[in-house]
Amino acid sequence: MMPLHSYFVLTAFTFLLIILILQIIRLRKFRSEFLGAPTIKKRYFYAGKIAIFTTWALFIVKAISPGLGYLSLPVAFSWVAVGLLYTGAFIMAVSMIKLGKSLKVGLPAGETILQTTGIYRVSRNPLYCGVHLIAIASCIYFPDLLNLTLTVFGIYIHHLIIIREEQFLSHRFGKAWLIYSTRVSRYL
Repeated sequence: MMPLHSYFVLTAFTFLLIILILQIIRLRKFRSEFLGAPTIKKRYFYAGKIAIFTTWALFIVKAISPGLGYLSLPVAFSWVAVGLLYTGAFIMAVSMIKLGKSLKVGLPAGETILQTTGIYRVSRNPLYCGVHLIAIASCIYFPDLLNLTLTVFGIYIHHLIIIREEQFLSHRFGKAWLIYSTRVSRYL
């Protein structure tokens, strides 16, 4: 039988999957594409995405197979990881919903709206903050060298992606971006 925290992990990822599916359906309703142009070289862009989502997969695998791994930490660490997972999932869900038709993996080809309200008042990149928080939680839940390496690599690549996305936003929104970016920090 799985420990209670495992059920919380699986519930959080199910919630994220449902939110993502609903957002993709919403984008299709508005005839808006989910995939945009990569902001950096394709191999790095997709390697970063794969690295981060592999940490999420390892999180799920560890929840299903709690005995997996070579390092065992006190159960309190699992609950800390669950708390970070739920925080990251909440931030991601709010960010995705707020982005609406502007939600893309990569740069949009069509028109977008500069989001500066709601959660975007606190961070210019709350969606990435949520993604990174979940990857960090995965390292706490499943402390493993591979997981840690994928997390560090994924966060680094996403930092490069964010810099290029912000350059794009600066060109697209000009003065509005400049004002916004001086008021709100990149991460927190």
